[in-house]
Amino acid sequence: MLKRFFIVLASVILVIIAGFLIIRFIIMYEPTPNKADVEEMVKVRDLLEFGEVEGAYLLTPRNYGFYNGGSIYIVEQYLDKGGDYGDQYVVIEEGDELTADDEPSINQIKAKEEFQNEYINDIQILSKHRMTVHKGAEEVESAWLFKITYKYDGSHFLTFLLPEKTGEGRFNFFTEGYEQFREF
Repeated sequence: MLKRFFIVLASVILVIIAGFLIIRFIIMYEPTPNKADVEEMVKVRDLLEFGEVEGAYLLTPRNYGFYNGGSIYIVEQYLDKGGDYGDQYVVIEEGDELTADDEPSINQIKAKEEFQNEYINDIQILSKHRMTVHKGAEEVESAWLFKITYKYDGSHFLTFLLPEKTGEGRFNFFTEGYEQFREF
């Protein structure tokens, strides 16, 4: 009788632990696009992945970034779902220095409400970058994004921002992106 009780107790404990691990996996799991699929889609080899990017130009704001020496490639984080998820990508080219002609755009960026927040410090507008949105083999949009770094709540962030739009028209790179692409 005592032996049967311990077997049932051990089974219940194992089921609880297995359930906890499954729920933890479901909560923590974040899909990452397959590098080979991304290389095939953008027709570039030897890409290095750098992680999550929040953006406005693809189907969802949950994007994933890859790069090579001269460009950043941003794809849907859910690329494995196919369809519209696997049909679009964004290329951000290496930056150009800011000139006097960029002053109106720089002033427009500095005047944005989100950068007037007292919690945002150390704002720097560093360079401008050509961004191209591709859908399939077709180029559907092209614009100049400005690379901005700032400090918020003790962490550094890097954003590529289109000056004309509010809220939309940006890619946010978090701590890893800040460190890696500050000089890009």
